[in-house]
Amino acid sequence: MTSAKVKLRKPARADGTCQVQMQVIIERKVWVDNLKINWPPELFDEELGQCLASLPPAERGPDYKAMLEGLTAAAGGTVQLLARRVRDHNLAIGKALAKANEVFVVWRLSDQTLTLERFKQEYSTSGSKDDFCAYYKAKVQERFRKEKISVTTRKNHLSTYNALVKFRPFIPFSTLTTDFADEFDAYLKKHVPGANTRWGRHKDVKTYLSLARKDRKKFEDPYADFKNKEVKGQWKPLRTAELEKLEAYYKMCAPRTNHRRVLARFLFNCCSSLRLGDLKNIENATIENQEMTWKMHKTYAKTLQESMLPLTYRALGYLKDAQEEEGLPGFYNYADPTSNRLLVAIGQRLGIESRMHHHVGRETFATEFIRRGGKVEVLQKLMGHSKITTTMKYVHVDADMKRAAIEQLNAQDIGAELAKLAMA
Repeated sequence: MTSAKVKLRKPARADGTCQVQMQVIIERKVWVDNLKINWPPELFDEELGQCLASLPPAERGPDYKAMLEGLTAAAGGTVQLLARRVRDHNLAIGKALAKANEVFVVWRLSDQTLTLERFKQEYSTSGSKDDFCAYYKAKVQERFRKEKISVTTRKNHLSTYNALVKFRPFIPFSTLTTDFADEFDAYLKKHVPGANTRWGRHKDVKTYLSLARKDRKKFEDPYADFKNKEVKGQWKPLRTAELEKLEAYYKMCAPRTNHRRVLARFLFNCCSSLRLGDLKNIENATIENQEMTWKMHKTYAKTLQESMLPLTYRALGYLKDAQEEEGLPGFYNYADPTSNRLLVAIGQRLGIESRMHHHVGRETFATEFIRRGGKVEVLQKLMGHSKITTTMKYVHVDADMKRAAIEQLNAQDIGAELAKLAMA
């Protein structure tokens, strides 16, 4: 049994109006959609589900004149504007009922069982059947509601949505040709600074195009001939000498001071490579025999991927300090803007030239790992990357590393020459 009917939420509010709602019933389960319309119950026909602009003289009560004057003033001061508002409200009510009935009809024709949860999903995405922008936004909200993406991912995906609608407010699936990706890229180059930000926008669009294809939307692949190029990030690692300065300063800071708190977490990251989201939730990890086990929050799926990360003695030392000093299972977590301000202040105080930011930790770990002779394929696993090309974005080969590599070759050549002389 399915039904959709427009009703008023009673009793009336202090201003004498009631919320106009659509009540949907499916298999005795009820869902109410607030239509964002407030109207006096005296001027609402519940049988027809419509707002009225006036009543016949015989049905007018003692407060009718004052009520009508108030509605007219709220609508703009004229009877014509009040009539227009009534038409707009009734149009919105009619659209809501039409959307609901469209879902009912489609599911009856499909000969499948319609659940209330499925109805809400179909109702919220109605209108996204032809428009990619509408589909994109509705799908972001659906994935967030089902806990398939995190708050941060939702924010990033909606930023891409905002870029899409500024590029083209309406994008029918039928218009998604191979020119779309190039035209969107040209728009992004004019309005979005940063190659990696643009790369991320394209990546998000491709994600929701893939989801649309799974939802049986038919369209040409706009990215078939487009190469989405990712470049090295804007964050540069700390130099070894700068890292040593921070470690020395950390030891000088008194326990539970702002600088020591923020450095404990930052230096731990420089020694461990954890993503910021996992670092903030480190209290949920298990640490035994220098190995940390936790559920990675990168994908935020219901079944999160369990990961293991060996930790260095230095990393464990920062964590142990924080736990003992704060009485917490993890680090003292500042809000990101606060931690960044503190890191900048520390950098200025110590004369550190590299840009101090909480994102620099993973870059520093990756570069130091390679600097000390680590293998990039091992680094890939430590950082939790599926592709080694992603790992290479974090590795920054500086002049000292190039000099050290050549010195190592020179030492090997000299050693080989000495061995030949010894054998002669």
